[in-house]
Amino acid sequence: MNKLHKKVFTILKQTDVLIQHLDHCTLWWIGILITVVFFLPYFALGDGCIFEINDQLDESIMNYMLPARHLWDGSTIYPEMLNGVNASGMQPSAVLFLPLYRLISARTAFLTQYIICFLLAFSGMYLLVKEITDSSILAMIAGGSFCVLPLYPVYGLSEFGIPLILYGALCLWKQKNVIWGLLITVVFGLTSHLVYIGYVVLGFWVIALVYALAKKKKNQWFTIGFAVLFVIYVLVNRALIREILFGTGSYVSHREEMVSSAMPFWKTFLDVFQNSAQHAPSLHKYLILPIILFLILGAFCKKDVTDRKIYKAAVANFLLLIAIALFYAFCHATLVSNFKNSVSGFLRYFQIHRFYWLYPAGWYLEFALAAAVLWRMKLPGIGNPVLLGKLAVICFCLLPTLQLLKVNSGMYLNVNQINNGSGVTGYISWESWFAEDLMQEIDDAIGRDKSTYRVAHLGISPAPSLMHGFYTVDGYSNNYPLEYKHRFREVIAAELEKNEEVRVYFDLWGNRCYLFNNITGNYMQLKKGNTLVYEGLEFDMDALRELGCEYLFSGAEIGDAERMGLELVGYYETDDSYWGIWVYCVVKEAE
Repeated sequence: MNKLHKKVFTILKQTDVLIQHLDHCTLWWIGILITVVFFLPYFALGDGCIFEINDQLDESIMNYMLPARHLWDGSTIYPEMLNGVNASGMQPSAVLFLPLYRLISARTAFLTQYIICFLLAFSGMYLLVKEITDSSILAMIAGGSFCVLPLYPVYGLSEFGIPLILYGALCLWKQKNVIWGLLITVVFGLTSHLVYIGYVVLGFWVIALVYALAKKKKNQWFTIGFAVLFVIYVLVNRALIREILFGTGSYVSHREEMVSSAMPFWKTFLDVFQNSAQHAPSLHKYLILPIILFLILGAFCKKDVTDRKIYKAAVANFLLLIAIALFYAFCHATLVSNFKNSVSGFLRYFQIHRFYWLYPAGWYLEFALAAAVLWRMKLPGIGNPVLLGKLAVICFCLLPTLQLLKVNSGMYLNVNQINNGSGVTGYISWESWFAEDLMQEIDDAIGRDKSTYRVAHLGISPAPSLMHGFYTVDGYSNNYPLEYKHRFREVIAAELEKNEEVRVYFDLWGNRCYLFNNITGNYMQLKKGNTLVYEGLEFDMDALRELGCEYLFSGAEIGDAERMGLELVGYYETDDSYWGIWVYCVVKEAE
């Protein structure tokens, strides 16, 4: 038995030596392997691959497509959408990616953008955790978990790039690898949005500058980094900044009618703390308990200077994550909501609560820091072996989160699509969503230059039409003229009065300027083969004609089209399209 014990102990010791060796090796290349494996299903499916549609393929991608089409012509108005939407209202989140949408196909450009964001997400988290903990294994675990989160590539590095900009700022703070630090700062500034996360990064950078000033710590590189990021944001967002500071906007934005709704404070805090919030899926709820246990355990263990720094960083970051949830809840409290609704301009519609966009990066960084407390812990009478046991504990604590990451990842969706197809999965592919063949059939049937007429959509998203180059009177924009919202509302006013939920949705928010109605509400994804028949719609067709609309694309048949002054052009669908579209010509006066 003693020989067996000795053999087991020897194997464990040798394993610990191997793990310790790996922990000091360079493991960044694993990020490339993860990227290749993750995106193989996308390439296998081609145009049939699956992306998140909501807030990406149904609207935000147009913030790239329209500016890309007008990239070199100096346009301040993009005529394709909403009868001409201001360029300032279609600002892409990542201007550095704009040329992609001009030079290559939209799907290839979007997938390329996603791959770049994915790689930089892994690299940023890996470098940041490695720099703080000196552990390649923890850096690889944190980077691999973070990059596969179902974040939105349409927002560029606004979420994917948080660890990267933190690493770049840390390089400048420590005055090492300053060229890399400045390059990272430039890339982040050109691939993130000031309004989404830029103001948060600049705010924390200012706090760090004030701290350095208070400590009388001279650091020109850190100051230069802040200046670089600030100047980039000013240049990219100059129109928005002029509008905010000097009121130079050429129109009153529809955001002036946005109304903030109050939410219960503690319920909101707990929900955000456990689950994050819109557009920032961190899937971290199963990490909270292990993090707390690691921090409690670390409080009772002896620590050297480095251990104390890591522990303080872990505690500080955990408190910051709590503070972010508290701040989100505060911003949605009754007092704050009432104040926002009582003012006009920037203070009314600016969403300062978006600090929670730090959550995806913040929680996986926190797990790495808390795990580092256990990883570096000296066990009494043993020293620093048993790394295998520590690694097993860390991986075991990560298992529930890995399951969440798996079933929510883009790779899982695409593998599922390969195995089962849309008939089983219900997923909508890029090809079926944008339905280029279908749009071309409709284009051929109308047979006119698309710039000479306008179309509207009923029960279907305008995104496929816009992608194909149709000019629409409807669309999605987070900053378009209030006057146009009022004109469009005249068309749907009678229908809004029949449905209070939809009326509130349009009147108090209004980013989606669609033909909402009492039959399908604000649902805009009617699938081909549906048996719905629109009847009794009370749209103001004269108001629709005044917007220049000559054709109506509907996801269902309109049973009393003649009464509405509509003439059927034809019904169109293709084998690969998600849509079946009834095309009507707006030619007759309503009875």
